[in-house]
Amino acid sequence: MARNKIFSKIFGLIMVTSLVAGMVFLLVTFQDSVRSAEKAIIQENKLLAETTANMIVAGYLNSQWPFQTLKLISDSENIVFLWVVKPSGEIYFADDPALFGKVIRDDSFLSVDQPEVKDMLSEDGEKMKLFIHPLEMEPGEKPWMLYLGASLKPREAAVRRIITIDIIAVVSNAFLIGLISFYFSRRITRPLQRLGEGAEIIGRGDLKHRINIKTGDEIEELARSFNKMADDLKKSRADLEESKDVLEIKVKARTRELQELNKNLEEKVCERTKELQDRLDELERSHRLMINRELKMIELKKELKEKEKESSNSKTKI
Repeated sequence: MARNKIFSKIFGLIMVTSLVAGMVFLLVTFQDSVRSAEKAIIQENKLLAETTANMIVAGYLNSQWPFQTLKLISDSENIVFLWVVKPSGEIYFADDPALFGKVIRDDSFLSVDQPEVKDMLSEDGEKMKLFIHPLEMEPGEKPWMLYLGASLKPREAAVRRIITIDIIAVVSNAFLIGLISFYFSRRITRPLQRLGEGAEIIGRGDLKHRINIKTGDEIEELARSFNKMADDLKKSRADLEESKDVLEIKVKARTRELQELNKNLEEKVCERTKELQDRLDELERSHRLMINRELKMIELKKELKEKEKESSNSKTKI
């Protein structure tokens, strides 16, 4: 269970770190892609406005107004409107015929000397780009103006396409990162698992077991330390067994010596006891003899006294 927890932690850490890094990378690339798409749309429409302006100037100078070309440009899907405005603000040409002859009162648009790009909103509230390009129709006079309103729908389409690609990339990266995380997590935890199993086997007393780990890092060093510890324990155990055998031999030898010494002592004690008993017996016989002698002496004394008494009585009678 603990090994699974370690695996889960490492796997989760690698996954989270990789996904966060991937999301940050995708966010940065997404923003760059959106800016690049918008920049490409601006460049494309700036080129279109410049080309259209050159065609208008050339047609005006040749007295051949390119209405057909302007109509084709204004009918383009991404062009919201196209106006050609005189210096007085009167709309000379527009994609909407109803605007012909109307006057623009915004002096900020009429006083532009260089091509400009501005942000604006359409009547529907849609974001768009306004391209303003001066038209040098008459030398020395105020320039006419070309107003080209371009929709940003291509950018939105590009953004949707980028989002779709990014989602696919995120899913693919998540799957790939999952595989890589699983591989590296297993590569990290498997040696730890083998180390734990080997330590458990050695801990149960199997000192012949060796942990074979080739990772080239601290885990391999730790495995070598466990193997060295097992070698040291095995050597210590062998030394203890040898010391135990030697001690048993010495104990047995000393036991035999003590047994022999005890046997000799018992024999000596028996011999000494026998000698003492013999002396006691001899003393007892001597004591009995002495007692008998004394008794005999007493009897003799009694007999002597009696004889003396009889002798004295005999003398008295005489």
